[in-house]
Amino acid sequence: MDTIIDISDFNMEGNNEKNTIVAPEQWTIITALDYVLEQARGSKLSNEFLQTCNSPLEFLRSALGLTDIQIVILAILVEAGEPQSWHQLGEFVGCSRLSMMVYTDDIENLLEKRWLVKRGAHEHRGWYEGYALEHGVVTALRHNTTFVPEKLDGLDEQQFMDKLEHHVDRDIENHVNFSETEGWMLQLVKANSTLPLCRQVLTLNDIHEQSLLLMVAFDYAQWAGSEDEGLWLATIDKYYPSDFECNFMRRQLEKGNHCLIRCGYIEYKNEDGIANTRRYVLTRKAKEDLLAAYEPSKSKVPVAEISSRFMKSHTSIKAKELFFNAVDQQQVDRLVDLLSVDHLPEIQQRLEQEGMRTGFACLFYGAPGTGKTETVLQLARLTGRDIVQVDIAGLRDKYVGESEKNIKAVFAHYRALCKNSDVTPILFFNEADGIINKRIDNITHSVDKMDNAMQNIILQEIENLEGILIATTNLTSNLDSAFERRFLFKIEFHKPEPDVKAKIWMSMVKGMSENDAHRLATKFDFSGGQIENIARKRTIDYILTGRQATLEELEDFCRVEFLNSKDQFRPVLGFTAR
Repeated sequence: MDTIIDISDFNMEGNNEKNTIVAPEQWTIITALDYVLEQARGSKLSNEFLQTCNSPLEFLRSALGLTDIQIVILAILVEAGEPQSWHQLGEFVGCSRLSMMVYTDDIENLLEKRWLVKRGAHEHRGWYEGYALEHGVVTALRHNTTFVPEKLDGLDEQQFMDKLEHHVDRDIENHVNFSETEGWMLQLVKANSTLPLCRQVLTLNDIHEQSLLLMVAFDYAQWAGSEDEGLWLATIDKYYPSDFECNFMRRQLEKGNHCLIRCGYIEYKNEDGIANTRRYVLTRKAKEDLLAAYEPSKSKVPVAEISSRFMKSHTSIKAKELFFNAVDQQQVDRLVDLLSVDHLPEIQQRLEQEGMRTGFACLFYGAPGTGKTETVLQLARLTGRDIVQVDIAGLRDKYVGESEKNIKAVFAHYRALCKNSDVTPILFFNEADGIINKRIDNITHSVDKMDNAMQNIILQEIENLEGILIATTNLTSNLDSAFERRFLFKIEFHKPEPDVKAKIWMSMVKGMSENDAHRLATKFDFSGGQIENIARKRTIDYILTGRQATLEELEDFCRVEFLNSKDQFRPVLGFTAR
């Protein structure tokens, strides 16, 4: 049977009607808060109020671990549903602003416990300092449980950055006062002080300097690798106050004298070779020293935008008919089937179950013009995979160590793309002769040392590859044995046989008869790329003269295609394309 307690003479409006409340074991958090809220209205938090609410307050003290005043503040904020200023809190209980400030310690304790956050509160005369409930408090109370603040400590670099990104993004969306965001960020940093980024932040003396490095890191998490990456000075103007310290910080940033620029952790955004002094990004040093284990996998930028300068969409590749020798046809068809979106995931899953590597590294090798590059493009089109094409020459840098950093960045970029893509793209090293040749044993030049270092990095990355890598080369006689072992599929591309060459002639030169095509295929030992050159010359000649070249004129074109007689060798097998 429920225990009923009669309490009389405690009505705040002077009525003599009795209030009946249930015993502590009958309360829920919401019913207890509701009772306290009604009794607190206009009570001036008197002793009579405390006596009236003894039963629900006793229950809430035990359930929530809060003081009586903290419980009242909590009830008012739950009811208000928006930030409350000192004046508004006092107005509810019938106290002055100054009377409420007597309870500053209770408020500060709620802030430390992370039940409250500072928020600007709107009064009819403007905005004032106020307080709001932390995200999740009301949900916990509705489910009759105490609120447990989000875990801040014990995070690794990925978890730290993901939490930073999520929280700051939410604060911006909810128009939270930036000073509160700064305070939360510093709490997060102190809770994870052993992480490299946090250690660096804590070496800075001013909270605005600390939050600036974190905001540039936040920008990196949001827009990594895109044209939108870079924290604008206008954004800094928006969030940071216009006081002496922050204005000095702004001037230092524009002049390049800021401590974070001097120590090499942030730099100006490079826009088409020009440094934008009003836009700031993390340096490669910062990413390697402070965020080496972090990958911005949750970037808001679509994958296609991230890779606009590096990735070729499979939808942009025009269909092109390729002509193979019979043996080559089987190999290419097998690879297309293996890399299809229907088969590859199943194959990789089985390999993983067997404890084997799941990455696919393929080598296409053969004489120039035998179709290696075009085969990669058509393979991508047929399997619905975008291509990340690597400019080998562009990776080399005259400064010591930069080339190695460039090749590491390529693979880091590719890993991020794989995580963000529904269909794994192809990493394509075209004309990779220079980086898969035999490593040099007796190093005499710095260039040799750089090439060896790049090769070692690529070998390690292929070993850990989880995606698809295809490399093409014209020469294999000097192929390093370590690379040979790491390429799972190796396909040799020969010049086409006469029957295949005839098909190529007819596909390239519209209207050519089968007899003429066989005559040219037999007479000239061309690759598909060379036949395409002749077809282009024929088209140009038609534009200039207005008439189609005769077979004899085509033969003249063919004769001048050879630079010397040693180019005329007999093929074994192959196919077309460039």
